[in-house]
Amino acid sequence: MKDRPGNDVPVDHVGEGLPSSPREMVGGVESWSVALPDGVNLKASPHLDHQPPAWQGSSLRRRMRLTVAAFTVALTAVVIAAGFGLGAALAPFTAGSVRTGGTVTSQQPYRNKGGDYLCTLGIAYTLGGQQQHATIDSGKACKAALQPGTQVQLALNPDNPGDIAVLGHGYPRENAWRTIAIIAAVMAGILGLFLLLCVLSYRDTKRLFSQERPWQELIATVRGRTQSKSGTTLYLEAQDTTGNDRIVTMLFNDRGPRPKPKPGDILDFALLADGAAHAAVSIKSENRLHLVSFSVPNDFQLRAIGL
Repeated sequence: MKDRPGNDVPVDHVGEGLPSSPREMVGGVESWSVALPDGVNLKASPHLDHQPPAWQGSSLRRRMRLTVAAFTVALTAVVIAAGFGLGAALAPFTAGSVRTGGTVTSQQPYRNKGGDYLCTLGIAYTLGGQQQHATIDSGKACKAALQPGTQVQLALNPDNPGDIAVLGHGYPRENAWRTIAIIAAVMAGILGLFLLLCVLSYRDTKRLFSQERPWQELIATVRGRTQSKSGTTLYLEAQDTTGNDRIVTMLFNDRGPRPKPKPGDILDFALLADGAAHAAVSIKSENRLHLVSFSVPNDFQLRAIGL
């Protein structure tokens, strides 16, 4: 890779493991480099062969904003659904509910989706001087459920007299609100965590592009490529500032560039880094922005791809 003289643009030095763009004088010529983990400094140039897309209006910005919006909508939907579900589940137990006695009048076996035979119970009770009948699910086999003629205590939903819960026997209706609360809390927690991560990622990426740091051009040879759920990883070979060839990994947080680079391809890309948690690249052959992270592969990783 041929090094080119740089412009006099102020650049801050950043910490280990994240790309930076320091300059030094080598043989009377200003040399730019990108700092990677393990003390690796790759040659870079401030002179770009292509113009990277602007952050405003980019597909990366749209995708990140849509992801934040999607998780916000999902979290809101879970909270609203949980509110309605808990309201319905707790209706027989709220301050306005009615307590009364009842009698088990019948048993009706049924087969659930798991193939087990369980039992529904017919309950008779009096409400407002009128005889009422309702059916509940015992969640048990008929032999283990309450038998006909058993006296029970009931909690009634005053807005729906047929919505009853048998108290003191651990039947599903009595504990339904706990199940709803646990499921809702788990789902809301997971969605809230992902939403927080997406918001932080968007904030950091927006900050990266708003700092007006200079883009740097790097040219590397693709030595390998792997694909995983976390994204596409390219193994790149490029010259360091001492003139030696070094292999580094570039992990994309998406599916990576299109078309997919193959081993032996020359990758010409522009790099933007702020020394925090994000780096952005723009591949010369496509008009897109990608978020990436760099690392230096160990011997095991190199052997895994045959290097």
